[in-house]
Amino acid sequence: MQNKLKYILDIGSSKIVLLACSSYAGMVKIVAQEDVLYDGYMDGEFLSPTDLEDVLFRLVDGMFAKMRKPIHSIYVGVPAEFCKVACKRISRQFVNVRKVTNTDVLDLFETNKSFGDSEEYSVINYSAMQYVLDDNVKTLNPIGKRTSHLTMDASFVLAKNNFITTFTTLLNNMGVTNVEFISTPLGQALMCAKQVETTKPVAVVDVGHISTSVCVYKGEGLALLSSFSLGGGHISSDIMQVLGMSFKEAELIKRKVILTIETTKNENYEVCSHGSLIKAPINMTNQIVRSRIEIIAKIIGNILKVDDIFKDIDVYLTGDGLANFKGVKGVIKEVTGLDVYEYKIPLDNSKEKYQTSKTGLASLAKIVV
Repeated sequence: MQNKLKYILDIGSSKIVLLACSSYAGMVKIVAQEDVLYDGYMDGEFLSPTDLEDVLFRLVDGMFAKMRKPIHSIYVGVPAEFCKVACKRISRQFVNVRKVTNTDVLDLFETNKSFGDSEEYSVINYSAMQYVLDDNVKTLNPIGKRTSHLTMDASFVLAKNNFITTFTTLLNNMGVTNVEFISTPLGQALMCAKQVETTKPVAVVDVGHISTSVCVYKGEGLALLSSFSLGGGHISSDIMQVLGMSFKEAELIKRKVILTIETTKNENYEVCSHGSLIKAPINMTNQIVRSRIEIIAKIIGNILKVDDIFKDIDVYLTGDGLANFKGVKGVIKEVTGLDVYEYKIPLDNSKEKYQTSKTGLASLAKIVV
């Protein structure tokens, strides 16, 4: 049976995408998509905040033209730069041994989701990384199990209140009366863990145009979330400055880069732009690209060194900022010492195959009641 459409805003660092999604037989399908390029964000701030209203209007108007129906409800995916994760260990002692109910679990979350910085942040998602019952029995599903003591390692994702207020106000003004917020990195990590069929913690690294997020998914929640303002756009900027070309030309040259290639001194990458042939020395271009990737990889490695339990974690790379480079996984492994795998949309070999934020958000919106 098909459910009614759900609309989702996926806010990236170079474009905002509005998705229309439906679910059938437990599967989520994106049935329509509108996207608009914009200036993005850095360090948790939008670079051109006054442009957001126009961007959102174009998205909503474009989706109306496709679907021929007004949008009254939207899920807004909150990027990592506007989120943080708080982890809590919560315990409850029962009077007698009894079966754990769904109400018991919800009470643990609801009575513990207040934080000292509530004026700046609000909880948008919460989930459990594990539960511990009597005799130190660990489980991800305590419902129906008998115990006298219940401990939960809980993960709360909090979003900046100014982000929530901005998008709620703008969308309300466009007739969208119900606006809910969900975590983009949580959605991506949830899908990644399902895709690789693992119960072990995994690190998901999404490198975008000017922003990178790093999260660790454990159980059903995020054990770690961090972000920094570096991405694929900085590689294009490096090429532009060192080789003396325009940013657009640097973007075109960047798409040709193969980091594993061995060349002679005089070989070039070549692209055609507006009838002109653009050349870039392969060896020098590769050095420029590799240098920036090593900087990004070092930061990723330092983030994951925050706790010894992440020291051997598998890293899943996604996003258009780095994942399209041939040989990038080897460079990141050299710097971090961690095994690196690609994370893309299943059965998708299009240019959008590494844009896993949209499928992650669609999956998360499906399970949000």
